[in-house]
Amino acid sequence: MATATPQWQQISALKQKHRDSLLKWKLDPKYLSLPADADVTHVPAECGILDVLELEITGTPAEMIVKKLAEGVWTSEAVTIAFCKRASIAQQLVNCLTEICFDNAIAKAKELDTMFKATGKLAGPLHGLPVSIKDNFKMKGLDSTVGFISWVNEPATEESVLITMLRNSGAVLYCKTNIPTAMLIAESYNNVWGTTTNPYNRSLTCGGSSGGEGALIAMKGSPLGIGTDIGGSVRIPAAFCGLYGLRPSLGRFPTYGVRGTLAGQEAVGSVNGPMSSSLAALSLYASVVVNDHQPWFQDPKSIPIPWRPTTLPETLCIGVMKHDGVVRPHPPVERAMDLTVDALKKAGHEIIEFEPYETEKGSEFLASFLAADGATATRRVIETSGEPWVFGLLSYRDTTYHPSTYELWQIQAARTEYMKGALDNWMNTKEKTTSGREIDFILCPTTPYASCPHHTFEYVGYTGVYNILDWSAATIPVLRASPTLDVRTPEYDAYKPLSTLDERIWKSYEPKKFSGGPVSLQLVGRRLEEEKVLAGCKVAEDALRAEGIKYEEQFAEGKAMQ
Repeated sequence: MATATPQWQQISALKQKHRDSLLKWKLDPKYLSLPADADVTHVPAECGILDVLELEITGTPAEMIVKKLAEGVWTSEAVTIAFCKRASIAQQLVNCLTEICFDNAIAKAKELDTMFKATGKLAGPLHGLPVSIKDNFKMKGLDSTVGFISWVNEPATEESVLITMLRNSGAVLYCKTNIPTAMLIAESYNNVWGTTTNPYNRSLTCGGSSGGEGALIAMKGSPLGIGTDIGGSVRIPAAFCGLYGLRPSLGRFPTYGVRGTLAGQEAVGSVNGPMSSSLAALSLYASVVVNDHQPWFQDPKSIPIPWRPTTLPETLCIGVMKHDGVVRPHPPVERAMDLTVDALKKAGHEIIEFEPYETEKGSEFLASFLAADGATATRRVIETSGEPWVFGLLSYRDTTYHPSTYELWQIQAARTEYMKGALDNWMNTKEKTTSGREIDFILCPTTPYASCPHHTFEYVGYTGVYNILDWSAATIPVLRASPTLDVRTPEYDAYKPLSTLDERIWKSYEPKKFSGGPVSLQLVGRRLEEEKVLAGCKVAEDALRAEGIKYEEQFAEGKAMQ
């Protein structure tokens, strides 16, 4: 007698079937049977779905697309269709989309073209630009399941504040992207939509929780995407997908009206930030959202600080942290650090060693705050449908941690002391610099990995500590893991791990298995220094380019890794 399919699986199957029915542009089956570890970034240019102009459009950075639309060189309809096509291809290869609204997006693009032709006026500074959105943002008429079966078929009746701002800026919103269940895993898989894979090597994860965004943008299925970050959820997928991503301090960008199970948890704030293959696109987004919309009048937690012009010192002082004292990075990450440090030195900048400040304690604070309700909110949503807990949430499910209000206050007070100690540690760097001033930035890994196999990500310490401190941070794409350049050297194999966690991650590195995995490093500033951080990223990008390390070459479509 056949066993009946569990109801939660039936709901998932129907939801995926509906999404897939909206994919108008289907790949030849030969592309669907590529090896599990294939780099699939070359498929859009080879499959025949996109014409020459559409390939040009989808290969153009967001800030240049906006310019060409404003000059009338391209129509919004043509641009939108091109990205809808490429997003369709990406979905079939790496499973990055959740909600699809291609028809509405194309209709909106036509409206923008009609208005522009009749009046010569733009709808806003993002006129006609397709923008992709992480699943937890509310868009009218679409679900925000956040990976929960029980939240399927609950379309939003209102929109997140940021979504309204993007629409009023002239942006065309055409899809939402995958996340892990509850957005509490640094990979992207759930029982509703399944697993999103890495376009550069599908046996590796795309990261999380904004992993669908990372994978889609890496496939050039979006010129600009919006993610959220509470422990690294913008920066980790940006690192694993070879992208720029910005984690702002709380209050710079509006967060009101997003969906999740941590509403009311305010010890560590979730922020949203842009992700793109173009650094300039991040500044474009920030300037439009902050200066054009003044979010402090629409979001009660936004800070009334405009997006400000920034001039950096001619010679920067950069503190380099190659190891956080808890987990040693894998060889591709170490190579990226060495190349970037050398490039910055050659560009004339001062480099000093930065001493990490009690990283393990910062990670403990993050874990304490995210589980402070004893996983009650997430458990209630999961148990409503009867779906199983996914692998990455099993320890969260089994937690016995549930502090009293008094105990939580003591942890928050200790965190404040930790923040003071970390700030003092930063300011004390003036004793090490030749200029006598404190460092401008910290340069460090984003994660220990150049991506990693599915269900194996273990450590968010390199990112999570900056959520606890609420410091600004952004990612800088540098290279992809090479099985010949990033070998296990005798020195690496002779390393004495600091803990069982460090040992597991150290032993997990296999050059062939990690081949092609992207590495983006992290540039960190202090609180509310987003403009300065992005300007610092430009300095690092220019220094790398001067040494022949160019984004378009390192992350070329279908590049063979040797």
